[in-house]
Amino acid sequence: MATTTVKISGRANRKLDALQARVRLRTGKRVTKQSVLEDLVERALDRDEAPMLLPAPKYPIPSKLRRLLRTYPEDWGVETAEDEIDAILYGGER
Repeated sequence: MATTTVKISGRANRKLDALQARVRLRTGKRVTKQSVLEDLVERALDRDEAPMLLPAPKYPIPSKLRRLLRTYPEDWGVETAEDEIDAILYGGER
């Protein structure tokens, strides 16, 4: 199985250490950081909603980031109408 090296911040590494320790306390078994990360990825993919991986934007949004954000929308094959979107965003009847 091929592996990939991933760089994470010191803060994220400490949180990963805490998760690793929590798993060990609950199961009584040693687990690797790799197995913790693999489990997190699998769980994220099993969820219906996509995880929000982008940080909140700083205003004004730079043009380079605006172009990048425009590449994200995908056709999910679901028909929606403007009034349905407004009802979801602002509340009210559909």
